[in-house]
Amino acid sequence: MPRDAMEIFTDGSCEPNPGPGGWGFAVYRGGAEVHCAHGGEAATTNNRMELTAVIGALRWLAPAAPAIVWSDSQYVVRACLEWRHGWRKASWTRGGGALANADLRQALDDLLQAGSANIRWTRGHAGTPGNERADELAAVGRQAAVRRNGPLPPADG
Repeated sequence: MPRDAMEIFTDGSCEPNPGPGGWGFAVYRGGAEVHCAHGGEAATTNNRMELTAVIGALRWLAPAAPAIVWSDSQYVVRACLEWRHGWRKASWTRGGGALANADLRQALDDLLQAGSANIRWTRGHAGTPGNERADELAAVGRQAAVRRNGPLPPADG
């Protein structure tokens, strides 16, 4: 990657899972934050929020711009680097059945094919400033979703 490549840290969260969730990403150039974004949904899953964070980052990034996109989700990194090619060949199904989060996986695949981002894994909650910032943004997105929609009713049981 060129020295001036951006580094984008992404994160998603859900509490409880499934339940209210949030996503966030923070963009750095030369160690300084140059952009950030977050959002959330009242009823979602952690995996959907992790995928949404990376999709948001890639949509923000100009397709030709060099960037490293960091995720602390093995699920997302493996989806980007390993699994998506097979899912595309299988028309976004798994063993003939529905593929969880197929809509987001397909959107992610389209963005990765069109761009030049390099997806990498980072350990979560290990003190990496960009990862900690993305985690904060995901929490803000989750809290905003709860405020917009009110608390979810307790589960029966």
